Amino acid sequence: MAATLMLSGPVSAAPDTDPAFDTDAAVAQLRDAAEGDAAATEAVERLAKSPRDVVDVADAEKVLPPTNIPVQLFQVPAYSDTGQGGPVLGQLYGTGVATNTNNEFRFGFFGGPGQISRNQDGVGLSVVYVNLTNGTSGILPVNERERVLPTVISSAPVPGAHHGDTIVGAIYGNLRHDLPKEQTVVSTVWWPSLGLVLG
Repeated sequence: MAATLMLSGPVSAAPDTDPAFDTDAAVAQLRDAAEGDAAATEAVERLAKSPRDVVDVADAEKVLPPTNIPVQLFQVPAYSDTGQGGPVLGQLYGTGVATNTNNEFRFGFFGGPGQISRNQDGVGLSVVYVNLTNGTSGILPVNERERVLPTVISSAPVPGAHHGDTIVGAIYGNLRHDLPKEQTVVSTVWWPSLGLVLG
């Protein structure tokens, strides 16, 4: 991940109440939530059929410095055509995150080359999610730049998410990044970021 995240305070990579993350169960729940949306279904099926790099909580804390903004890292990072080498899948791109500021639970994404561009015309990340606590689910665009942190692009607040809810989500799609010398690159996620987080 080439971008820099400026933070201070605690970072959580997984809910304290359930550190064991059953990715197969999560993918099964997301398959139902994605039904009827071709792009979401395709992303979830890619998660279902391949191995995963799962981020250890201790390793995650090395990636993101502590923050006083509640940030939870997704346990499974994203891979794209512009990423850097990862231990299992190769092109490590970034990771999904979840934040809860001003009582607004949002999904977000951090990573990629250069900076997340202000111009996202014709591209976009999305998140398919299931709230395991109350059964609500949906698909949201992840398109609000600098809403939570300068280096994170985020979704709108997740409908029906309450404090303490257990929520699983997968982020997929593509994103435009600005590089030095006015260059722009589009990164396409071929391996979605998957996470189990607390509302």
